Amino acid sequence: MAFVNEYIQEADYEKYDLRKICGEHNLAHRGHMYRRDWTIDREREAFLIQVWTHREAVFNGWAFYWQGEWMFFELHVADAWVNKITDERWSHYQVKGFVVPPTLKAQQEKLVADFRSACSAYAGGGVFCKTTHRSATVEFIEE
Repeated sequence: MAFVNEYIQEADYEKYDLRKICGEHNLAHRGHMYRRDWTIDREREAFLIQVWTHREAVFNGWAFYWQGEWMFFELHVADAWVNKITDERWSHYQVKGFVVPPTLKAQQEKLVADFRSACSAYAGGGVFCKTTHRSATVEFIEE
């Protein structure tokens, strides 16, 4: 299966304790869940979700869940283009604070590849992105 953009199903809120965990990491409005959609691959047990934004923020808060582990980081869309003729979308993301948990270090290469795939599928719009062909460049930057 591949990553898909969808609205979160009620059962998934409970399964992943999304309201609590995302609410705790919502820096702009602590205790509240910011998004009701995500980019998920159920077979990989992985998803990407935005947890906060603020109108003055350059970077926004995100989380990547992969095989039972949460990673919180900040992401900025540095550049993007859409070709309406070919139905393509490309995004360039800058990511800071992305840390692979020690329990997943042995699988870091696969985890990062899955993260990049999730970013490509998200395509800068998640459930609102209607382009068929999506790709992304992910740049990890220092704090």
